[in-house]
Amino acid sequence: MHAKNRVADAHERCLAGEDIIRRERKEEYNDSNGIPIREQIISERTFPKDKFAYTTKVIVTRNSYGAQVANVDNIAIIDIDNAELLHHLFPDQYDRHGLIQSVVNQNQIITKGLIWSLVIIFAIIASIIAWQGWSWLWLIAVMIAATAFLWQKASKEEQERQQKINADHAALLPFMTGLIQKRINSYPDESFRLYKTPSGFRIIATHETVLPNDSIVIEWFAYFHADPNYVRLCQAQQCFRARLGAKPWRMTEVTEREVLSKDIPTTDFWSMPADDVDAEEK
Repeated sequence: MHAKNRVADAHERCLAGEDIIRRERKEEYNDSNGIPIREQIISERTFPKDKFAYTTKVIVTRNSYGAQVANVDNIAIIDIDNAELLHHLFPDQYDRHGLIQSVVNQNQIITKGLIWSLVIIFAIIASIIAWQGWSWLWLIAVMIAATAFLWQKASKEEQERQQKINADHAALLPFMTGLIQKRINSYPDESFRLYKTPSGFRIIATHETVLPNDSIVIEWFAYFHADPNYVRLCQAQQCFRARLGAKPWRMTEVTEREVLSKDIPTTDFWSMPADDVDAEEK
């Protein structure tokens, strides 16, 4: 429907003599030009009216890396990234991309200090060796010992950093369940289902049908710390999205065999004959 409306609008503006963009760059929806989404339609289905006298339309599309995505017009799906939650819970430690900052920066400062200290020590030892006429094996021995020390220190720091990250990630599920429980306590008529995804959470409102631009949906997005890119997409497309299949680079066996990668050519999917698409669905 979005595509047909856009084509009709472009046709009218072209007939009126307006200079229009005849070819748009295809980008991911989290980039500036990626909305509206242009994806291959796999199937469409309309469900009967619910108790609120609304019909629900679901369109399944194939995205740029081949996964099928459900696009629903009035069932609220809220996508939440771990990165956004980590930044919210630990703003001084994680940025909005979920990267730990304070520990990394501190370790970098310490490591740089050690490296410069070792450089000075090596220079002093080399000067003494040259002055005394000693064997250069002394310098090699010191360098090997220093390398082993730095390697052990770096391994320990990485282990501590990973332990902290794991502990912080473990705190996200109780945080989300607590948010839902608090929301239900304040609004007993609402009900939600919470699903854990590889990089976050997905919440589905099960008590009523709503539209993406409804005020209650905007409130849910803010309350549950929804992914800003996903929120922007829902508002632009006026639908909710949920991926139905896994991302190919998260499939261990496939990734190890290097069959698929994140930069998989999108043309392979767009050029698939209709018969192949139907056979794949079966």
